[in-house]
Amino acid sequence: MDEALKKNLKTLANLQLIDTECHTIEKDLAGVDQRIASIGAQLSVVEHQVAQERLQLDALKKQYRTDENDVKTIENSIIKSNDKLSGVKTNKEYQSMLKEIDELQLKKAAIEDRMIEALDQLEASERNLGILKADLEDMQREIDEQQDQIRVAAQEQQAELADLKEERDRIWSMLEPKLQKIYMRTSQHGNGVGVAAVVNAVCQVCRMNIPPQAYIELQRFNELSMCPHCQRIIYPKAILEEDEVR
Repeated sequence: MDEALKKNLKTLANLQLIDTECHTIEKDLAGVDQRIASIGAQLSVVEHQVAQERLQLDALKKQYRTDENDVKTIENSIIKSNDKLSGVKTNKEYQSMLKEIDELQLKKAAIEDRMIEALDQLEASERNLGILKADLEDMQREIDEQQDQIRVAAQEQQAELADLKEERDRIWSMLEPKLQKIYMRTSQHGNGVGVAAVVNAVCQVCRMNIPPQAYIELQRFNELSMCPHCQRIIYPKAILEEDEVR
């Protein structure tokens, strides 16, 4: 058994664990802005509802003001028509004037009926707008909290990543240049994973069985072994568990 090789394998294994964890954290950090934006986008639905309700309320108010002005105009016309009655000379003109006044009264009544209905609509719209605005404020608070939590978690991850990279540099310096080159080559070939644990003769990365003789040689620690299937550096996972037992 080559104790130096066994020690190097432990170093390589720990290096891979750190690199894997760094990659996971970096990937998570890369999506922080998107997650924050995605949560914020939830507001757009309620904001649109608020805007639509406000437009409807404004339209109702505008129509109500128009109806008010129309009623005043009709009332003035009725007053003028009544004043003219005293000066009418013929019965035909008198009847025509009365008909005109009746039509104005009917028109006024129709507008006033519409205004009464509009008051109910205005009240309902104002109530709905109030509810939607309250919902929007509640959602804004919740989203702000969620976004703050994401930012705080990201800051913690960044600190953790810095510590991991510092530890990686320390571990990296412990490796011989030859092993550093092998590790970089296998990592590039293995999509960032250059070292794989073996448990019960199974590579834990490619999930393929290690041939019996190769598995025996792996456990003897006489030479650096590579997975015959994925070409990664392999080591018996049990060597890491030895340190945990101690």
